[in-house]
Amino acid sequence: MTPGNKKMIRNHPLCLCFILFIILSRGAFAGNLSEIYELSVANDPELAAAQARYLSRKEVVSLSRSQLLPQIGLRAQTSDNRRDFPLNSTSTTSYFNENGWSGFLTQPVFKLESWYQLQRSKNLRSEAQAKFSSEQQALIVRVAEIYFRILEREAALSASAAKREAVKRQLEQVQQRFDVGLVAITDVLESKAAFDSSTVSVIEDEGAQSNSFEPLVRLTGRSFEFVYGLSDQFPVKSPEPNNEDEWVAEALKNNYTVKAKEALVIAGERSLKAAKSKHLPTIDAQVSYSHNESGGTSFLGQEVDQQTATLNLSMPIFQGGAVRSGVRTAKYDLEAARKILDLTRRQVVENTRSLFRLVKTDVARVSAGKRGIESSESALEATLTGYEVGTRNIVDVLNAQRNLFLSQFQYASARYRYVLNTLRLKQTVGVLAPEDIYNLDEFLDTAQTINRTIKLTR
Repeated sequence: MTPGNKKMIRNHPLCLCFILFIILSRGAFAGNLSEIYELSVANDPELAAAQARYLSRKEVVSLSRSQLLPQIGLRAQTSDNRRDFPLNSTSTTSYFNENGWSGFLTQPVFKLESWYQLQRSKNLRSEAQAKFSSEQQALIVRVAEIYFRILEREAALSASAAKREAVKRQLEQVQQRFDVGLVAITDVLESKAAFDSSTVSVIEDEGAQSNSFEPLVRLTGRSFEFVYGLSDQFPVKSPEPNNEDEWVAEALKNNYTVKAKEALVIAGERSLKAAKSKHLPTIDAQVSYSHNESGGTSFLGQEVDQQTATLNLSMPIFQGGAVRSGVRTAKYDLEAARKILDLTRRQVVENTRSLFRLVKTDVARVSAGKRGIESSESALEATLTGYEVGTRNIVDVLNAQRNLFLSQFQYASARYRYVLNTLRLKQTVGVLAPEDIYNLDEFLDTAQTINRTIKLTR
C-alpha cells in the first residue's frame, strides 16, 4: 500500500469502501497485522455500528436546514352538495359537485430559532464525526491488543514448553544418577514433581494460546490458524518528543473525545440562543394559486382562479411559561456540557501522563529484561556446575531453570506491552492512524510463524 493511500485512510472518516477495495484486490490473506486490520475495518460489527450511528447523526444538518428552505405543497378537494330553495309552499332542490385544487410555496423570512438550530446541528455533526474517528482509532488498538495477546500467549507457551523439556532432561539425568547410587531418591521425586507441574503449565498455556486466536473471528469474521512473530530488530525507544508536557498539550488539542465534548459545548450555547429566540416573532412569505369549479350557481361564477401573495407575522405573547422553562433547561444542559468537557480534559491529561510514563518504563523494562536473560543463563550454568560437584541440589537447578524461562517470557511480554502502550499513548493524543499498523507490519518476521495450537499435550 502506498503512503498516499495510507494518508487517505487516515484523513477520511469513511474509509471502509477503500479498505474493502484493497482486500478484494489482493485476494489472498496472511496472518499479519495489516491484513487483519483491513479485514477488521470491513467486518468488525462494532465499527460498522459506529459508522451507522455517525451517518444517522449527520442527517441532523439536513433536517435542521429544511426548516429554513421553501416548503411547497398541493391541496385538492371535491364535494357533492344538495341545496334547497324554499319558495312559498314549494321548494326547489339542486344537486351539484364542487371541486378544486391549490398549490402554495412558503418561504421563512425571519425565523431565528431555526437558524440557531441549524448552527447547532453542525456542531452535533462535528461531535458525531469526532466520536466515529475515535472509534476508528479504538479499532486499531483492539486489533493490536488481540494480535500481541496471541504473541504473548505464544511466548508463555514457548517458555513453559522449554521449561518442561529441560525438566524432562533433568529428570532423566537424575534417574540415571539415582540408578547408580549417586543421588538420593528425594532428587528423583523433586524432579518428577517439577516435570508433572511443568506438564500442567504447558497444557494450560496451549489452551490459552489457542483461545487467543478466537477474538480474531469477532473482528474479521474469519478464522486464522497462524500469525507472524515480532522481529528481534524491532526498535524500542523513548517517545519522541521526550517531553511529557508536549504530549499533554498535543492531547488537549487533538484528542477526539475532547473534540466531541467541545462540539457539544458549542451546540449547547446555540441551543440556549435558540431557546431565547422563541420570544421573537417569525415572518413567513407565501404565494399560492388555486382553481375551483362549482356545479351550482354563484355570483363568482362556476369557475374561479385565484392567485395570492401573503406575508405572515407571528408574535408569541404567552405560552404558559414554556419559553422561560426551555431557556432554563438549555442553561442547565450547557452547564453540564461544560463540566463534562472539563472532566474529559482532566482525564485526558491524566491518561497522557500515565501512558507517557508507562512507555518510558516499558523501555527500561525491555532493556532490563534483556540483561535479566543473560544473568539467568549465567546463573543456570553456574548452578548446573555446582550440582555436578555437589555444592548445589536439584531444587537449586530447577529454580534456576524456572528463573531463566520466566526472564525470557518477561522480556517478550515487556516488548509487546511497549508496543501496545505506545499505540494507546498515540490514541490518547489523537494521532494514532493506520500508518502505525503498517509500520508495525514491517517488523513482523515471516520466519516466525506462530501456529494455533490444536492438540493439547498429554
